[in-house]
Amino acid sequence: MKFTCALVATALLCLVPVRAAKEVFAHFIVGNAAELDVGDWEDDIELAQNVSIDAFALNVAAQDSNNAQSLANAFEAANNKGFKLFFSFDYLAQGPWPKQDVISLLNQYGNDTAYFKVDGTNQPFVSTFEGPGSSGDWPEIKAATDCYFVPDWSSVSPDDAVAAAGGVVDGLFSWDAWPNGPANITTDRDEDFMGAVSAAGNKTYMMPVAPWFYTNLPGYDKNWLWKSDQLWDTRWQQVLDVQPDFVEILTWNDYGESHYIGPVREKELGLFAAAGAPLDYARNLPHDGWRKHLPFYIQQFKNGNNMHSYNSSSNSSSNANTNTNTNTNTNTNTNTNTNTNINKHTNSKINANLIYTSTNPNSNSTATAIIEESAVVHYRPHPADACSSGGTVGNNKLFGQKEIAPDQLVEDSVFFSALLREPADVSVSIGGVEQAAPAEFCQGPAGGAKAGIYRGKVPFGGRTGEVVVTVSRNGTVIAQVQGGPDITDSCQNGVQNWNAVAISS
Repeated sequence: MKFTCALVATALLCLVPVRAAKEVFAHFIVGNAAELDVGDWEDDIELAQNVSIDAFALNVAAQDSNNAQSLANAFEAANNKGFKLFFSFDYLAQGPWPKQDVISLLNQYGNDTAYFKVDGTNQPFVSTFEGPGSSGDWPEIKAATDCYFVPDWSSVSPDDAVAAAGGVVDGLFSWDAWPNGPANITTDRDEDFMGAVSAAGNKTYMMPVAPWFYTNLPGYDKNWLWKSDQLWDTRWQQVLDVQPDFVEILTWNDYGESHYIGPVREKELGLFAAAGAPLDYARNLPHDGWRKHLPFYIQQFKNGNNMHSYNSSSNSSSNANTNTNTNTNTNTNTNTNTNTNINKHTNSKINANLIYTSTNPNSNSTATAIIEESAVVHYRPHPADACSSGGTVGNNKLFGQKEIAPDQLVEDSVFFSALLREPADVSVSIGGVEQAAPAEFCQGPAGGAKAGIYRGKVPFGGRTGEVVVTVSRNGTVIAQVQGGPDITDSCQNGVQNWNAVAISS
């Protein structure tokens, strides 16, 4: 195996004053959960706990009549499972939140055992999806609830957001998790936010991470995609470099924008019919694989990007761009009464036991030891030119971006990553055929370390059929990924599905 691509670049950034234990959250769209019962919530919570997620950020819309029952179910399940939740008030989905309603909901749940509090305090953590126009409400809300306030006000500049209403925020959350155009995402926007909170003094930054973006919901006038082919691992490497106070994953269950990492359930997919979508682009396209390496990334983040390579058996086995300001979250109520989990490839065994934190005998620092070597694969189910584009564009002019053909922002490739103790070989077959040139990992762990995440890709090359990715070392198979949907030239209703599938070993 040889490296022909550049190693993952690192850039150390200035840290802001830390008020947290580096928690990692996942954004959960409550509007998609109207039909979920307590057991469903418990299932989701267990999956999140298994991969070291600390809490769900509950996106709640102001006028959603199902909020009361959904939140009651969520908090009952969280208390049953010892998990944490907090509110992210959505000021766009169904209009701004009335100030008194925010106060009432926070006072109702803020003292609940399952409500997430800032470390070392009894302050309930609160965020938003947009709402800078209501910033003047928050001095009174904070006085009435003693909340710790970290909103997403990405539609205004970080400097304006941090100064709004007399500097009412305790920190800032950015929704800028996707790149603009064909260049890879950078940390430029994160640096803007961190600079603003650092200059304001004793405020925190919550950094966004997303795996994908594609939406085609005519009822909401939404039909575009952003470059996402290598976004997930790239963004997590940036988290390790930036070391923010908090990380929020976008999202757990936003199927309408294709950036979900939670399971796909039939009862949460009503939005496709409700919004007149030309195809159900989340069905049979699980993203569970993107959870596989989360325990590793999260432990690395919490350890301060501190990775050591040593025998686990002795320890128990560049392109600059402007990132996208994306105020797009759709909070949709689904009304399907079936309790079927249609995700055929859910890996419920993914858990944090794949790694563990241990003291390296050769160092005074804390290290993350890799117990199980594993692999993740993602790809789109159709070549870009196989079917009609469905009117989808790349980028969105509403955000001041130049719209381009979607095939300029996607690659017809199988992308793979592996969590390894040391280098290994990889092979990729599509329809039982390997490409003429051998597959290889073209990116390795930062800093030239042996242990960590290795990444690569192989073009479709005109092949269709089942995808099988095999990682081996010295002729012995370490991990194999298969069982995802075939790559095919046939599309539902003749419309291209720009979503991806993500599966794992």
